[in-house]
Amino acid sequence: MPEPSELQQLTAAELEKECRQGVLILDTRAAEQFATFHIPKTLQIGLMGPFASWAAILIRPTQQLLIIAEDSNSAYEAQNRLARVGLQNVIGYALADEKAWRRQGFTLISLPIHRCDDIRQALQEDRPLQLIDVRSRAEWLKGHLPGAISMPLLELSSDAASVDLSKLNVLYCEEGHRATTAASLLLRSNSGDLGILIDGMEGWRASDLPLETS
Repeated sequence: MPEPSELQQLTAAELEKECRQGVLILDTRAAEQFATFHIPKTLQIGLMGPFASWAAILIRPTQQLLIIAEDSNSAYEAQNRLARVGLQNVIGYALADEKAWRRQGFTLISLPIHRCDDIRQALQEDRPLQLIDVRSRAEWLKGHLPGAISMPLLELSSDAASVDLSKLNVLYCEEGHRATTAASLLLRSNSGDLGILIDGMEGWRASDLPLETS
């Protein structure tokens, strides 16, 4: 494994070339930063959550990776944490730069962010909406948002085909980390009306909104 000082920073042109060659782009920024703009088919696992644990589960050890980071220190931290779980094929990193990426010709996409008040109002108005709980089934059984279906992040690859992307789907978890990762996984092979509940279950409980149990 190369030392952190040897981790190469790629220009927008070099990043575009690597994207065309099929390298997995791993965006380590926080959920709201990723949602604002990102490169299509990017996998998001934020450094703020259990980053290395989810990376070890979701990424093959042989997969070549290119890190998207907020700054160089974050890129080095990501590289070190990945190496500890056997993910050593990091070929470099790029800093998130919307203007430079657009000048290079990237078609960037965003991820709609919803908050608890938005979802409460949508439910009251009976709008077409599917809430998807990506926490574990044990967490879901203890209490979930009204009408939500359980689709744990660990099982998402096999459940993805069952998501009806013709209507608004809002993914949520406890704090927003898993929901953003799940959304990025779904968007790697699908397109549709997909968003995240950034407040998560923490925000829902704090707002004293009703839960369902099964």
